[in-house]
Amino acid sequence: MALPIPAQLLLEPPNYGVLQTPGGVISVTVRTRKANNSNLCFYNGDNPRLYSGLTRTRAACSDGGGEVYVNPHQDVDMLKDSSSNTGDGYIALFVRMLGLDYDPLDREQTVIALWKYSLGGKQCVDMLMQFRGSVNLAVNLLRSESDAACEAAAGLLRMISSVNMYRELVADSGAIEEINGLLRRSSLSPNVKEPSLCSLWNLSVDEKLRNKIANSDLLPLLLKFLEDEEVKVKEAATRVLANLALTVSNHKNMVEAGVIPKLAMLLKTEVEGSKVIKKEARNALLELAKDEYS
Repeated sequence: MALPIPAQLLLEPPNYGVLQTPGGVISVTVRTRKANNSNLCFYNGDNPRLYSGLTRTRAACSDGGGEVYVNPHQDVDMLKDSSSNTGDGYIALFVRMLGLDYDPLDREQTVIALWKYSLGGKQCVDMLMQFRGSVNLAVNLLRSESDAACEAAAGLLRMISSVNMYRELVADSGAIEEINGLLRRSSLSPNVKEPSLCSLWNLSVDEKLRNKIANSDLLPLLLKFLEDEEVKVKEAATRVLANLALTVSNHKNMVEAGVIPKLAMLLKTEVEGSKVIKKEARNALLELAKDEYS
């Protein structure tokens, strides 16, 4: 059954959808499956790296009905207001495009758009979280064969899990298990590893979730990433372990997994960016030294 499209979305061309964030604008041309091409782009006035051109994003009513158009020049200011029906409509449309009934490339480009939107901070995350299905759909995209889709999905989950009130929801949606599976792939870009590990880092702030992570088979993976060539990956893994060490009941598993010599080795590391890594490794070792298992 087709979901209703808010009346504000049925506008005349030229046609783009816009998500307004504190840092800039995300715009997307939205058409039905009858359309062959459309353009999706992101622009952040403060950071040109957040601009990219993407193609072939399509949206449609599930019954294959007429075209849906959104105009960036109308009601843009309303998108800044989380109570705006128009803003809700735009977010709802993007979340809907994450659905399993859409083409993988459409889903990839949509999750990238929502990830960039979430970088606007807690206000944008709160707006997005009015549509709780976005978390489950983002978790599902961690199974994608596309590095770009996995990076964006992990980045979106990283932003959502940075807000305390959403951490349990992210974990309950299966994020820890899916990240575990993702990080086990034989070939994985550092751009995917880092947001995935940072999502675990955010989740490990919650003591209950620390136990879940430490009691899973993620520990050997975290230790492996301590030897990664990318400093940002190594740093993220060290931060996760430092958080896990804050819970005494995790110490036995960590010690038996061989975490102490790995962390001690990091203290001897002299590479660019190693200051944070050393600090987190030292904090973890100090926590482990507090009980009989060390």
